[in-house]
Order: sequence, then C-alpha cells, then structure tokens
Amino acid sequence: MRIIDLTGLIEEGMWTYGPPLPEVDIRKLIHKNGVVSYSITLGSIAGTYLETAAHWFENAPSLDDVPPERLITDAVVVKLRAKGPLEHIELDELSPYKSKVRKGDALLVSTSWDSKWHEGNFISGSPHFSKEAMDWVLDRKISILGGDIPCYDDPRESEGLVKKLFSKGILILAPLINLRKIRRERVKLMALTPRIKGTCALPCRALAIEGYGRKSRHL
Repeated sequence: MRIIDLTGLIEEGMWTYGPPLPEVDIRKLIHKNGVVSYSITLGSIAGTYLETAAHWFENAPSLDDVPPERLITDAVVVKLRAKGPLEHIELDELSPYKSKVRKGDALLVSTSWDSKWHEGNFISGSPHFSKEAMDWVLDRKISILGGDIPCYDDPRESEGLVKKLFSKGILILAPLINLRKIRRERVKLMALTPRIKGTCALPCRALAIEGYGRKSRHL
C-alpha cells in the first residue's frame, strides 16, 4: 500500500479567494502553565477543501450531513498535459476515460497547476473546465470532482459550471497537490474534514491510497 498526500499546506501569507474571506492568521498561544495552543483564522475554502451544494443552494445538506462513506471512495485519476494560465480542460482530453469512470467514483483531474501554488496568479490564472468538458463530467454521475486547480469555472467570469455540479449533488474537492505522483489510474480517495455544524465547506486532509484492500489488488 502506498499513500500520497494530496493536501496543500495552509500557512500565513498564502493565496485566498479574496474578500469577504479572511487572510490566513495563525497565532501561537502560551497558557499560564506553559501549555501551547493556537488561534487559527481562515475561510472555509482555504487550502485544500471539500465543498457541498450548500455553497449555492440554501436547503442543500451541509458538510456535517455528508455520510462518511462518501468521503472514502474509489477514484479515477486523469493526468492531462500541463496547463498554462486560463487554459480550458477540453472534452477531447477527458473522453478517452469514458469507460473507466464508474457511477459513484470520484474523478481527480491533474493539470500540474499545483506547481503554481505559491505564485501570484494561482487563482487569477487558474485553468478551468470548458462547458463541454463539464457536461461530460456530469454525465458520468460521479460523487466527487477533484482537481489541482482552484477554479472550475473561468476565474474571469462565472459560467455556472460549479452550480451545475452542485445541482447534481456532486462534491467539490480542490485544489489538490501531488496528483502527478500517483502511479495508478484507480486509487482509494479519503477526504476527511472536521465536523462543524452548518458549513458548506471546510479544509480537509485528502489522501490517495494505492493498493487499498482486496478490491484494489488487481490495480
């Protein structure tokens, strides 16, 4: 079994999606008896996060309502060529995987954009899905769409593609790192968040596990 950490590091000075989300603030606290703890301020979509349809739809289930079995699932890894700023993820890049993606799978799409995690255009230059590519994703009836990009819509304008995902009950997992380090096309994905009542999204620890359990021995 091999474990690949897909979780970006949360630290002060890192990128954010901008106001009204706060900047990341991490403060060390020293108690009177010398015990150490921390005060941490961040937005719910900071670093690598998991997000539900409650982002768009008021009556949708919040993250604490998501059953745990949805957070540990089979996943297909799609490695595309490295994308440049504002490039589309196109239908013809995804369509060869049609027979490999099963209903209920997670789909993890790698563009190598995670290499820009510390660069100033990480958000503003994010590659994103074309309408046709997103329609293909929706047709696969997946449970989670994950990627190493921070924006699934064109960051210059909202095309409503993310809203379509949420309308189908698909969870978003983004932005991931290290997808290029995964060696197998099918892995077990774990994306675990704290249980905080009523939130639409939270930072998570996302792991890809190669050779997980008996069902994965053929991989």
